[in-house]
Amino acid sequence: MPRSRCEIIASYVLPISVYSFDDEQKIDEVFRRINSNGKYLSRQELRAAGATGYFPDLVRKLSSEIRTDASASDVLPLNRMKVISITNKELDYGIRIDDVFWVKNNILTKEMVRESKDEEVIADLISYIALPEALLSSSDALDKFYGLKKSTRKEEIEIAIQKNNPEKIRLQFLRVYDQIRYTLDESGEKFNQLILDQNAQKVPRYFQAVFLSFYDLMFKEQMEVANSPKLIGSLKNIGSHINITTGGNWSAANKTKNIGAVKGIIASSFKKKDSIDPATDSWLTEFETLLTQSRTEQNLYDFKQGFTRLDGVGEFDKESFNKIIKTLTAIANYGPKAKGYICVGVTDRLADSQKVKELHNIDSIVYRNFHITGIGHEASRIKGSLDAFFKWLIQEIQNQPIEQSVKDRISSEVRIISYSEKDVVIFSIQVARDPIMYDGNYYQRLGSNVDQVDSRSFPEFFRKFS
Repeated sequence: MPRSRCEIIASYVLPISVYSFDDEQKIDEVFRRINSNGKYLSRQELRAAGATGYFPDLVRKLSSEIRTDASASDVLPLNRMKVISITNKELDYGIRIDDVFWVKNNILTKEMVRESKDEEVIADLISYIALPEALLSSSDALDKFYGLKKSTRKEEIEIAIQKNNPEKIRLQFLRVYDQIRYTLDESGEKFNQLILDQNAQKVPRYFQAVFLSFYDLMFKEQMEVANSPKLIGSLKNIGSHINITTGGNWSAANKTKNIGAVKGIIASSFKKKDSIDPATDSWLTEFETLLTQSRTEQNLYDFKQGFTRLDGVGEFDKESFNKIIKTLTAIANYGPKAKGYICVGVTDRLADSQKVKELHNIDSIVYRNFHITGIGHEASRIKGSLDAFFKWLIQEIQNQPIEQSVKDRISSEVRIISYSEKDVVIFSIQVARDPIMYDGNYYQRLGSNVDQVDSRSFPEFFRKFS
């Protein structure tokens, strides 16, 4: 800006009040009092302000993953904020609110999302999953869970989540959410159209009833979807066959009754699982979260279109594979708690996806400017099948010039996930206590470059791990 405008801004007098406190509760109380006048924060924003613990952290994390405004770190440079900012304006950056799951499916309005009503819905769902019995859903109940009002509820849900493992609850939640997304995609309808065939005021409660019926079947009864078309038919206008109460509070009795009613209608579309996975292998939402996070934490992510050259011959690119493993070690050397990912079968370059289309007649799936081409065609050509290719991939990792313990860690973490029928290989690594060498040298990631650490920089490099 012109210097004259900068001087106006720089000379603006800021009124500042300084308070001294001897405990954090007084800080939270002053924050709430200040925000009870002027432009109000929503009730959920007041609950979440300063709230720490398993429950608020889990609600916050899942809410971000579903809104797709998640970041890999809680600390984000200001110039990266626009990448995950939610907007209803036609801008060339950020996340359009019309594309957010809640708004897209007419479960919540844009205004409700702005008031963090999505977090209230998720908080209700987590309380059902974590606690041994269904409880009343109300604003007062959420206040108690967050410790905004004195109650034993906060301690109860903290202990329950810790006992059940927060990460396990998160993965189970995402598995159910992904299954609902798959079902809606196959139906070609939005949630309110499929479930209600009309617009209704209590759509969030209908969503909870459907979500928790899926959860009960998938995890309490260890079942999986056996007949997707039948399931879609069972869900069609299911809202007319259940009776969800209106009003500010949703009683535990009515909630339980409606979850049971939905289960009774859709259960015949499920079957017992062939094998029981106590965690889950949900990757639809997690993969999209990974892609979004890469925009704000570029040092920890990398993407490759495939394992073969785009030269028409299609032979395995050994040099490129070596670079993938070298890049993994460089990412791990970012810091002692760094966890990084390399996705193969994904490119952020339109030219590469067009070349794959030209050579293999494969259309890519576009998500947030990423082109997902998959590696299924390569796996079939190189080793005949995806399973054989995966086993061969593990052998290739074992041939790399890195310590055996690092080989084993990379091998145990690599996985092939399916994203909208595209097979993507995901390598991940998290450094333990010490930096990692590749072929006798240390490397580090600087932007998109992998640079060897010069011996003169060793003191500063090792200081990160001390």
